[in-house]
Amino acid sequence: MFLDILVCIDRSPSARKAIEHAVDLARAQNSKLTLMSVAPPVSTYVTLGGVSSEKMATELGQWADRTVAEAAASLPEDVVAHTLRRSGHVGEEIVKELERGRYDLVVLGSRGRGPAREGLFGSVNGYVHFHSRVPVLSVPADEEGV
Repeated sequence: MFLDILVCIDRSPSARKAIEHAVDLARAQNSKLTLMSVAPPVSTYVTLGGVSSEKMATELGQWADRTVAEAAASLPEDVVAHTLRRSGHVGEEIVKELERGRYDLVVLGSRGRGPAREGLFGSVNGYVHFHSRVPVLSVPADEEGV
């Protein structure tokens, strides 16, 4: 049984599908959802574009706040959820939250980049899969949404 589900989201089509699946599970099992978005770390190169690191960090934090707020507002009224926003490396922050909370499941969107690209660029899903102590549900976007 999954009574406490962590759903990690960004604004991708696969994240929207992950929310849909998590809502279905929450309704079926009367589960609580936690929607979480992570503001990524600021690149050291942003100053080359004339943007201060502080301003970029603020904007990334606002993006993450809007992401979870909009996702929460889109949920059906019969689904109980609260929101979290973290800052840092996405996979690491998800695993830290899993260790802090008492979650039964983590739901993530999957971009489906394939093994070659995943090896080059890394994968949040791969990181969470190898470091999580709870089951991971990885949800791809629909074919037309990719």
